[in-house]
Amino acid sequence: MKNFKKRAEYICLSLFVLLLSQVSFFYMGKTIQSGKSFDLRSTIVCLLIYFLVIFYSLRIGKQEKLLSFNFHVFNWRDISLLLLSFLIFIPIVFLTVIVAKIEGAPQITSNQAALNSLFSNVPKVLMLIDSVIKAPVLEEITFRGLIPQKIFPHNQVKGLMVGVVLFGLFHFPTNISSFIFYTGSGAILAWVAYSSKRLEMSILAHALRNFTAFLL
Repeated sequence: MKNFKKRAEYICLSLFVLLLSQVSFFYMGKTIQSGKSFDLRSTIVCLLIYFLVIFYSLRIGKQEKLLSFNFHVFNWRDISLLLLSFLIFIPIVFLTVIVAKIEGAPQITSNQAALNSLFSNVPKVLMLIDSVIKAPVLEEITFRGLIPQKIFPHNQVKGLMVGVVLFGLFHFPTNISSFIFYTGSGAILAWVAYSSKRLEMSILAHALRNFTAFLL
């Protein structure tokens, strides 16, 4: 009963972190729908939301001992792991494109198209912060941290697999190709977290991938 209660608490905490990840989108959407221009005031408010959400999520990660913030052990093996994860991601992209062509789906996922539409009306710095900092931190804490380490503490491999599927579903795939793209990405990040035994590594790998996508 005690284990069930503890697991239920971590499920609620995971849902809460994911809910936090949507606060900035809600604010931006409401501001745009109201017909107001996204001026300096709106940008500052949004930046403050990002700061609070990211800071609170990192605090959760620290309290739950998911993050150590120890970068003194960052070495060439870690750099090699990051680069390898980036290279492995390339075949996932090609597979996604091939499957998308077969099923006649758009080359860009519906989730990404919605994000592009939203961020086209706000300063690009917000998109940079969202994709390179907020998303990697909150999503890795949830899908590679809380789920495998706290909800499945006695079988973290199973927890990582569950996290991969939920990571894919969290991005609302609308076809087979988009599901392959997001679950494939999640699987690579799960491998990084499992190989390094450090959540900071999967956060960095996630940030590297998203930063590349942002530049492109």
